[in-house]
Amino acid sequence: MKLNIRQTIETLGMLTVVISLLLVAYEIRQANRIAVVNTEFELRNSYHATNLAILNNPDMVDFMVRLTTKGEPLEGPDEIRAMSWTFLHLNTWLATALAYENGVTTKETYQNILDNIDNQMARSSPEMIEIWRRSIDSFPSLAETQVFEYANEALTQYETAASE
Repeated sequence: MKLNIRQTIETLGMLTVVISLLLVAYEIRQANRIAVVNTEFELRNSYHATNLAILNNPDMVDFMVRLTTKGEPLEGPDEIRAMSWTFLHLNTWLATALAYENGVTTKETYQNILDNIDNQMARSSPEMIEIWRRSIDSFPSLAETQVFEYANEALTQYETAASE
């Protein structure tokens, strides 16, 4: 009888440990899901804030037109704004890639930034393409990151098209 009670208590103890481990695994999975949602939200909110800033500022709309108009010089304050525009995107692209590499954003979001790189380069005037090149080249330590390699390939493609 004593042995039976002891075995029952030990079995209940092991069962409690297993159930506790299952609950911890569930909580970790939930925490990972929350991290992904928060990261996705922050990345998309970054683009949302940028778009709102453009929509709510007629000067910014005019500036965006100059970024895409061939032959429109980007000098002085416009050059500084254009460089800032590229740095804003480069930082967002790098943050998204880092989040993807660490499992806190989705493959779809990572693909979305690659599409965004293509879209940014495709819409850029030859003058803006030059600014993109200077911006990317100003970070030699990041040249081998996947995002910069992709951006460089896209940029080279549009530089070639612009020179033809």
